[in-house]
Amino acid sequence: MNRNLLFILFIILVLLDLSCQEDFNPKTDFKEQYVLNCYIDLDYDFYHEATIYASVTKLYDVNGLNPSQRKIDPFISGARILCDCQGNRYYLNEDTNGTIAKRPPPELKYKFYYWTKMFNIYPNYSAFITAIMPDGEVLSSNIKLLEGLQFGFSYDFIRGFTTKINRFLFGNTFNISWGPIENRLFFPKMIIQYLKKGDYTHYEKEVPLTYINRNGLSEPVYPFPTSSDNISYDYSSFDSTMAQIVHTNNFDGFFGIDFEMVEFDGPLSKYYESTHGSLDDYSISLDQFVYSNVSGGLGIFGSTRIIRKGWGINPEYQISFLQKK
Repeated sequence: MNRNLLFILFIILVLLDLSCQEDFNPKTDFKEQYVLNCYIDLDYDFYHEATIYASVTKLYDVNGLNPSQRKIDPFISGARILCDCQGNRYYLNEDTNGTIAKRPPPELKYKFYYWTKMFNIYPNYSAFITAIMPDGEVLSSNIKLLEGLQFGFSYDFIRGFTTKINRFLFGNTFNISWGPIENRLFFPKMIIQYLKKGDYTHYEKEVPLTYINRNGLSEPVYPFPTSSDNISYDYSSFDSTMAQIVHTNNFDGFFGIDFEMVEFDGPLSKYYESTHGSLDDYSISLDQFVYSNVSGGLGIFGSTRIIRKGWGINPEYQISFLQKK
């Protein structure tokens, strides 16, 4: 999941907050409130920088019972939003034309606030957000930024990724762990990057965890958001994905394999769980109020990061698929 997708997820969370609040506030008990949704996108691995995004909206009422009939734009322009972190203060800019959002879908023309370079950001720093509305109302929240997280792997692949290893010693699955951390959600994804002829774009295909037999057909199983501290991929899933890529139109070679994982801190995890209800196909969704950690109104303030690990692909492993093409 790259940062563009992460921003789109933020857009969706904004919409979920508005819709869910309407669901759980009967019209007879309706209370007009501001909603502040804000997250800090951390980059610990290279530059110790961060970007902060915020959106301010207002709960609205409509005539009748159909919220799609609304004529009022709930997004608030002209708010004054500032973030304090470790002695530095950042005043967020308003982005009214979508340039910072990196082009969300055209129909999602929302107003955002941002600051793109928070410098010298380290794990467990305290961060405070204050949003002053045009009418003087104030929303605020505070968090501790995510601590550092390190991956552990069941095999090192010093000569590039391959499934041609000693399975008797290392098993039939590639295992990735990141240590026991409570009250966190993780969004893991394994991708194989490849090239097409005459095209400099890096295309990618996701690797499933495994394949299951359903009604006589082989069906891929992909990761769910998880609170677990590890994940396992069948080596056969890599073989199947590599074979599928080789038969892609205009295929021109493999580029590499990447594991990337989006991590949500405690507040964002609670927010996600309260808006989604369940994390898999087997849990029962129960109605519950949307989690909020914002004072003076509703909303969420949290931190998130994308953690990546990449491997080159072993040349002999690549050739074994090219020979079968």
